[in-house]
Amino acid sequence: MNVHVYDTHVTTESGRYLHFDVLVDDTNVKNVGEYIQRYLKSLHIEQSKISSSRCYFCHSEIANPEVQQDIAEQGYSILPLRT
Repeated sequence: MNVHVYDTHVTTESGRYLHFDVLVDDTNVKNVGEYIQRYLKSLHIEQSKISSSRCYFCHSEIANPEVQQDIAEQGYSILPLRT
């Protein structure tokens, strides 16, 4: 399975910095923003508490089995890089 990687950076009002990748297949590219919000909500970070954020397409790659399973179950996979 080929996936698209979206490099994402978020800074909260309190100064917390998060860096993570959102991995999706072709059918879920349009939902990347929604998946970012789900992930942040799972970390108890409200949209209203974000001071800046950016997300951009980085590259495509072959997904490992764990990422493939995540995408099959929920449409995306998150790779935390700095939280």
